[in-house]
Amino acid sequence: MKLKHQMNRYASKVKGKLTTIFDPEHLETLARQSQFIQRSSSKMAGKDFVELMTTELIEEPAVSLEGLCDLLVDLNPQAEMSPQALHQRINPHAVTYLQEVVQLALRQQLEPVCNRLPLGALAPFGRVLLEDSTQCRLHEKLAATFKGSGGSASPAAVKIDLIYDVLHHSLLEMHLSDGTAADQGRALAIIPHLRSDDLVLRDLGYLSLESLRQIEAQDAWYLSRLSKGVDVYLEADAQAPALVFIEHLERYYPDDHVIDLPVYIGHERVPCRLLAYRLPNPVVQERRRKALEEARKKGRQLSPEYLDWLSFGLYITNVSQQVWPPKVVGTIYRLRWQVELTFRNWKSLLNINVLKGTRPERIKCIIYGRLITIIMLAIISSYASWYAEDYLQRELSLPKLINWLKRKNRLANAMHGGTFEALLRNLRRALPKLLCKQKRKRRTSRQLIEEHGAYMEDALAA
Repeated sequence: MKLKHQMNRYASKVKGKLTTIFDPEHLETLARQSQFIQRSSSKMAGKDFVELMTTELIEEPAVSLEGLCDLLVDLNPQAEMSPQALHQRINPHAVTYLQEVVQLALRQQLEPVCNRLPLGALAPFGRVLLEDSTQCRLHEKLAATFKGSGGSASPAAVKIDLIYDVLHHSLLEMHLSDGTAADQGRALAIIPHLRSDDLVLRDLGYLSLESLRQIEAQDAWYLSRLSKGVDVYLEADAQAPALVFIEHLERYYPDDHVIDLPVYIGHERVPCRLLAYRLPNPVVQERRRKALEEARKKGRQLSPEYLDWLSFGLYITNVSQQVWPPKVVGTIYRLRWQVELTFRNWKSLLNINVLKGTRPERIKCIIYGRLITIIMLAIISSYASWYAEDYLQRELSLPKLINWLKRKNRLANAMHGGTFEALLRNLRRALPKLLCKQKRKRRTSRQLIEEHGAYMEDALAA
């Protein structure tokens, strides 16, 4: 009875969030405030344009202006217009309007839908925040607005930076920039989002000693890989020399598979804990092969020291040994790959990288429409994941969920008709047989974290 009450309460919260995002009156107000709609006689309502740029583009992401006009008439027969007229409506005001809707949707993410059970080694933390980015290539005519890296890469590209709470399946921030923007330039963007006891997991690109200091100043925690370019010291004394690190490990810990050292990093001597995992030879050889291949493509030479560096998995954290024994730190870092998998699902199933057009305003509207769709899916998947894990003792498959929502236009119909309650009811029926991952003998990263499993247990780290 308690679980049924909880189930209904969470479903009501999901419905409330989705209804708030797509409330026709609220969307109309935002459309007029942003001057996307300026006349009372406008044929197209604010909700029409949001639907057009979100669920209507899931199945046909590269649709032409003529196709958009056709879809618009299906949404609202009164909104019939020519491709030229729609072209004029997709202007800077339209971009501002969809930006406002994205922010409205993100605000609905601030309060988690569900209370999640503590996850083993992650139980001491209120939230686990992952940050990563992905790039989407654009037509070369857009290079002036969205500059790409050039060379063998695209001359025009857009980068999407994501901050994601993995425990509650919540998106805290989605930031757009051109393709040349460095991840490190966003290293401090996570600080305003932090609460006491948050855990931050990020890749090497975001490694900044100043951001590590500020995370700790917020009474929060971090786990990151260590970059080879960062000096490591055994003493805080400014006169102490930097370690020749791999040589130090081989000399003093030749037989240790896991090495756990208190160190100071960078010229600022930031104190932290360093974990070095000696990797199996097949993993080392594969890492070296990939590194040499990448260097060859770029016309570079790799030093013997760098190839030795690849023999270890190296991580830094301010979480103590009492909370995380040495064997589990690398296992926890595997959670970061969930963002990689999420990006892949967005590209393969939601076509976030299919951006047709050469006008910056059109591209921005399409991107913001995709982001609104993604936030909506995150709200639904949070509920579905809670139901699968806590009620069914299974793990949700995000690709299966996305395909189910796309099939029979379930998501589009629920959004258009406001029938989110029926959608969630059908979702609960479909979860046990259709939307969960297949059970497997090898334990998942989630199971290893729950059980404080070792870094090299059951699977090898990348």
